[in-house]
Amino acid sequence: MARSLEADLSAQTAGLVTAIRPSLASTSPSVGRDSLDELEAAFARFDGRPDTAEAFRAAGAGAEAQRSAGLAFAADALAAVAPERTSLTETIDDMVSTLARILEISPETAALELFLRTSSNPGLHDLPPLLTLELQLRLLLALAPISDVSLWADGHSERFHCLAHVGDTPVTRRVRHVARSVLDGQEDGCARERGTIHGVGVLRWQQPYAVLVARARPEDRRRTLAFLREAAARIGPVLEREMLLERNAARERGLIEAREKRLLRLGFDLHDGPIQDLVALASDVRLAQEQIDEHVNGRTRQLVLGRFEDIGAQIVELDAKLRNLAHSLEPSGVIDRPLAGVLSHEVESFQRRAEMQVTLDVSGDLDSLTASQRIALYQIVHEGLANVRNHSEATEVLVSVRSRERGIEAEIVDNGKGFPVEPTLIRAAKRGRLGLVGIGERVRLLGGTFDVQSRPGGPTTLTLLLPRWEPPAELESF
Repeated sequence: MARSLEADLSAQTAGLVTAIRPSLASTSPSVGRDSLDELEAAFARFDGRPDTAEAFRAAGAGAEAQRSAGLAFAADALAAVAPERTSLTETIDDMVSTLARILEISPETAALELFLRTSSNPGLHDLPPLLTLELQLRLLLALAPISDVSLWADGHSERFHCLAHVGDTPVTRRVRHVARSVLDGQEDGCARERGTIHGVGVLRWQQPYAVLVARARPEDRRRTLAFLREAAARIGPVLEREMLLERNAARERGLIEAREKRLLRLGFDLHDGPIQDLVALASDVRLAQEQIDEHVNGRTRQLVLGRFEDIGAQIVELDAKLRNLAHSLEPSGVIDRPLAGVLSHEVESFQRRAEMQVTLDVSGDLDSLTASQRIALYQIVHEGLANVRNHSEATEVLVSVRSRERGIEAEIVDNGKGFPVEPTLIRAAKRGRLGLVGIGERVRLLGGTFDVQSRPGGPTTLTLLLPRWEPPAELESF
């Protein structure tokens, strides 16, 4: 179905776009399949997916539908490269000029349409909220007629603060005053026709709880306000998601702290209880061995002493296992040491116990994770390997942990016998055997995703993603 270019615009912005290109309906009807082919060729270096333009052709026939498909294709290409590039200005200038030429629209219209569609792209909103906010402000700076832009918010722990700032011009008192005025409802930040600083509120329940402030030349005031209003509408849901994540993080921190206290207490109980009892048992066994040695002679003596030596060896092995278990329950060991070293030690210990060939592949920065994330990642790898040892009959295991911009990706792959995933997990949950179910729950509490892929005959792959996110102090009061 053909779709109007102004379908996603507010009434004020739609009016501005109409003013920029008053005769859109009368433009050349040549915009069509050739335009998408030309855009695909021009943006191949940005998009890298040769089938994308073909998907957008499903918009339908007609110049308007094809022009809309072309804009959507360009926005999709820009959203793909935006997270990977530190500077977007040169790339975006190239895209805007190419888009305007091929679609036969003005550069101003191309810039506005490209911003609206890219800032709403689902790919950007899958990123952590603070990264999404930064990218939206970078897109705004590159596409709008502004020299800098900042996002301000009001809170309880810090009454008034700047959440993000993009641009070469430093924040001034005037910028702070405009932001404060909009948040207080004293003025709309746009009243001065000849002003160079403009503010637009980000609304929640029809009240401003954040504000975008940008610097622009007086003659660009109308276009600047159009960009700011549309940006504010798109930033609102991102801030809401950040608030929800912060609340979930606070709850998760409480759960993790309580759980770690229980684990620490269990470690102490093991050390002060069963381990000490085992030491006493070893002493009793040695005493019994000495006493029997005095009363048994000949071949029977050798058999009895050999049996006592076997029991002593089993006690020593059991003592070592209990001490390793008590040590693994100490969160400080995971928190204080480099995580790559902790995982390497865990894999080596597992390999000795299970007699499997285990390969560990770690890449990227893992030391910037929060304490909760580090503990959870360690325990997930620990339980994943235990699940392999107990159920898979595998001979080889690959553990991969990679730090990406969007988060920490981990994968455990074994060449074992495999299993039908859904019925197995259901039966395990009903029986209270929550190995994989527990892993999935830990990942969910941290806002991540977890997936199990397997089939009878194998292989089995556990995949998880933990978002790279640390709650900033200034957002704790939202």
